[in-house]
Amino acid sequence: MKKLLAALFIASTAVIIAQPKGKDPKMAATLSPGYYCNLKGDTIKGEIQSNPTNGEPELYRGFNFKPKGNGKLVAISNKKAKCYGFDGRHFTLIPFDADFVYIEYLSKGRLNFMEYKYAGSVAGQPGIESIFFIQDTKADEASKELRELKQISTKFYKKDVKPYMKDQIATWDNLDKFTFRKEALINAINEFNTYYPSSSSAGKNDVEIEKVGDQPKEETE
Repeated sequence: MKKLLAALFIASTAVIIAQPKGKDPKMAATLSPGYYCNLKGDTIKGEIQSNPTNGEPELYRGFNFKPKGNGKLVAISNKKAKCYGFDGRHFTLIPFDADFVYIEYLSKGRLNFMEYKYAGSVAGQPGIESIFFIQDTKADEASKELRELKQISTKFYKKDVKPYMKDQIATWDNLDKFTFRKEALINAINEFNTYYPSSSSAGKNDVEIEKVGDQPKEETE
């Protein structure tokens, strides 16, 4: 009996080793009402896949779009769209890391707070990393450099955002000095923006890629 069990174990092990590694089964696309703006500035409405095949970071490189009607789901690259959105999330295109990528608005108003996600490592394991950006759309002439989109450090974030929040220093002062918490900073910037309601008009504060770098060349079919 023991010999039979051993033989079965060896046989089953051999089968497992001999099997080629297959790809994980693809999940069905989840579509949400959305839009994108092409490089000419036209807005195209339809549906966007909210569960990209290769995970969340894929949304920062491109997206899958289904036009209204009976259109098929097609991939839209960063050479075809300068911004897009779905489910209350809005992304805009910027030149970054020798390429063009999408960054997501976390807060929008006088201060824009934005995030870029990419596949990296967390505690030595594969994971999703983030880079954060800030911009003061209404900075005065003396501080006009704050109008440019700037990357901030998560280690020294409070120091980095102080020039942007100096007009509401009490809001800035409530931030934790040592620990970066994304939601806490979003809440603080949202509070800051409530003091400047005219700055939150839709469309006025989109990061214009012409101002931060050359436009990508549009793909031809």
